[in-house]
Amino acid sequence: MVTDDEMSLDLSLAFPRAGVVFAIQVRKYSGDPGRSPASFRLSVLAASDGRPVLLRPETSPQLADWVRGYTRWLVRANVRASYDKNGVVGVITGGLTAEEVLQGVQDACDMIRQRFGPYQESVLV
Repeated sequence: MVTDDEMSLDLSLAFPRAGVVFAIQVRKYSGDPGRSPASFRLSVLAASDGRPVLLRPETSPQLADWVRGYTRWLVRANVRASYDKNGVVGVITGGLTAEEVLQGVQDACDMIRQRFGPYQESVLV
């Protein structure tokens, strides 16, 4: 089903014990239904002061390791993504309803929670 839904979603998933906050943004603007997929953006911030965290081993070995697999895994949430030191960017499969996009975002959040929820100490160096 092709839709022309619009969305603007900002999420912050905080893991104070792990010392990080995951900021997720999803945007889709109407215009050309089925041809303008929603964008997905994820960045990581330090829980203590909100500064951006680089996804590099010298900043956090856990985040640097995690982002490689997470980016590949996102295809299951209908996101084709890539990453660099600043975060993850991607596009959500075109033609999905808002509800289908939200389900994918929920799955993407669940994967983060499963990995970083159990940490009892900061993952930042």
